[in-house]
Amino acid sequence: MKQCMQRSVINLLLLLLLAGCGFKLRGAYHLPDAMQITYVDSAQKNSTLTRALIRSLKASNVKIAMLAADDIAVLKLSAETKSKRIMSVDANGRAREYTLTYAISFQVRAQDAGFEIENQDIRIDRDFVFDTEDVLGNSREESQLYEEMQQDVIRLILLRLQSKAK
Repeated sequence: MKQCMQRSVINLLLLLLLAGCGFKLRGAYHLPDAMQITYVDSAQKNSTLTRALIRSLKASNVKIAMLAADDIAVLKLSAETKSKRIMSVDANGRAREYTLTYAISFQVRAQDAGFEIENQDIRIDRDFVFDTEDVLGNSREESQLYEEMQQDVIRLILLRLQSKAK
């Protein structure tokens, strides 16, 4: 009984410390009012980036329109690129280290609301060490890095949009 009481007191103290430090879960992004109904315009409508961005917008209480119109915001994604550049080679001239790059440009326009975010570029680079003994593992790791970079790009887009909210 005494141990149970001590655990409860310790747990309560830990919760108070956690609440006191200002930590809170991220939750939904607070996007500009002009973006409450948004059409996502992308050259690659079914790409994983477009689908994931739409899911994130919906999680932030944005209604996604199926067609563009003057009375709704249009979020245009363009120039999505992935690239891989050799950074170092071994004694035999084989690539040992790469830099992976994921970049995208976006802009937002809501004509009737007078809201506009000019074209912005987001670029993320990650270093990747290539193990010549584990080619299959390298491929999986590279794919995983691109997926993580894509999630980071979505977060950065939403943060930039949130920064324009009043």
